[in-house]
This record gives sequence, structure tokens and C-alpha cells, in this order.
Amino acid sequence: MTIKRKTIGRTFSQSPLSASVDDDTQSFKQTFILSSGKKAVFILKSISANQVETETFVIQETNGRDQTALTPESLKDITRTFKLQQFFPAIGVQVDERIEILDGSRRRAAAIICNAPLNVLVTQAAITAEEARQLANDIQTAKEHNIREIGLQLLNLKQSGMSQKEIADTRGLSQAKVTRALQAASVPQEYVSLFPVQAELSFADCKSLRSVHELITEKGIDHLDLVLNIHDEVENLIQDNILPEDDLKNQIMQVIRAEAADLVKMPKKEKAVVSHLWSFADKDRFARKKNKGRMFSYEFNRLSKELQDELDSAIEHILNKHLTESQ
Repeated sequence: MTIKRKTIGRTFSQSPLSASVDDDTQSFKQTFILSSGKKAVFILKSISANQVETETFVIQETNGRDQTALTPESLKDITRTFKLQQFFPAIGVQVDERIEILDGSRRRAAAIICNAPLNVLVTQAAITAEEARQLANDIQTAKEHNIREIGLQLLNLKQSGMSQKEIADTRGLSQAKVTRALQAASVPQEYVSLFPVQAELSFADCKSLRSVHELITEKGIDHLDLVLNIHDEVENLIQDNILPEDDLKNQIMQVIRAEAADLVKMPKKEKAVVSHLWSFADKDRFARKKNKGRMFSYEFNRLSKELQDELDSAIEHILNKHLTESQ
């Protein structure tokens, strides 16, 4: 007696999914039942390696994955085998001449990094934004979205006018989690981009980064200065490639905190004193002098070419008068 071996792992043939093969084209088809109850037929397509980036795209609000977090380091688990095989196709919908990836943005990013083709199940059916979002949520089996990625999705709802209570009710989340997620999403992207594997960032990490940002902002320090100051140090840590992902994250956090502490201790830079040389009715026109320590400069905007030429001549005459004999 022959015993059928039980299938191990995920398949696309289980309810509510049904698969069929078109006898004429021999192309794989997949039927998905949408949240509205209507069905959409998806056909398997292979996008060539040199067209993946241009012919496919991702809308973060629908897909849910923070695309800026898809760094080569965070995709090592996929890129290690992607050139050999793609285990599961991405899921997409045809939008004009391009394909929106609903599920599989990590696979899409891996295909671009590996310069490999991307297999996508694509539908031509008209799908609403809500149906697309719900379908993406239903079929996603990749890494769970971190608290910041959830916050980035919720931030769009908040900006559309929904209250935090409405967001919590709509998404089936507690109001406390909505608050934490929105706080995590408020961390400037420049900080988050310092981390090669951004999924490692916990809520506590995001809260710490928010505190750093608030501290230096109160002192009148531009957060981009902090990021630029530590860029090389962070890059060296990443390139050493000897630390586990969580230890690397902790090291980078320490570097950020240390730099913030140093910047706060530094004396405030002297501000320039501005003197207006002429008042204009037009707010975009000005003639002013700036003094900062021993340095000064004159600034003019929207003055006639004739007046510019006369100013040039006057400055040249005065410089010649006072400096020629001293040389």
C-alpha cells in the first residue's frame, strides 16, 4: 500500500486559496478571496533581473514594510539563497505599466541586490486600497513588522484625520500600542538609517533615540550634525562584521548617546548679528550686513544689475584706497 507523504511547509493550494493550471499557456494561476468577498485571479510572472527595480514598486502604507530598512545586512537571510532559487513568489497587482508589490518587498529588494529575476503572482483585477492592504496583511509570512514599521502605517491614518482611538479600533490594537508605535515612527529617519538591521530596534531603543533628539534640539543643535559626526565610526563598526546584530545595534546606540552628550557640552556657537541697510516694501528684497565675531559680510537680494555694478565698483574703489598702500 502506498502512503501519501504529508506536505511540510507552506503551500498555495490550501483554503482560502485555490490553484489551477491553464492548459493552453501552462502558466500557474492562483485565486485569492479578497476581504470584500470577491475573487481575484493571479497569474505567475517572472520579471527579468534588469527590470525588477523599474517595473515593480512598493507603497509602504499598503505593504507595511519600511522600505528604507531593507539594507543588504538585513536581507542576508534571503540573499544567501536568492540567486539559486526563490522559494515563494511575491504577490502584486498590475497598475498601468508597473506592478505594485503587495507582499514580498523583501524578496523584491533581494532580487535587486542579487541582480536576479523576481517571480510574482500578478492580478489584473481592480482592487481597492483597503482590499490590497488587507490582502497584504493576510498573506504576509515574512518577518513580523517591528514597532516602528507599524507606527509608520498608523501615522498615515492619523494624518488622514483619524483619532488614536479610531486607529486602535480599526486595526484591533490597544490604544497603548498605538501610542508606542506612533512614538517610534516619530524618530527621524536619519537616526534609524545608521542601523544596518533596523528590525533590531525595539520600542526602548526608539524611545532612547527620541530622547537624544529632544535633548539636542532643545540646545539648538541640528540632528544632522550628530549623524554626520558619527557616520565614519558607525561605518567602521558595520564593516568589521564581527558583532552579532543585537550587539552591533547596542554599540551604535552607545556611539549616538556619547556624541549627543559631547555636543550638548560644547559651548553654543556665536550667532550672527544682522543689520538691515535698507528697508524694502517687497519682503523678498533685502540689503543687510552680518557680523559674527571678527567676520562680517554684506548680503543683497533682488537688486537691479545696474545697482549691483555700482556696488561692485564702490567696493573695489574703497579696497584700493585703503589696502593698496599697505601691501
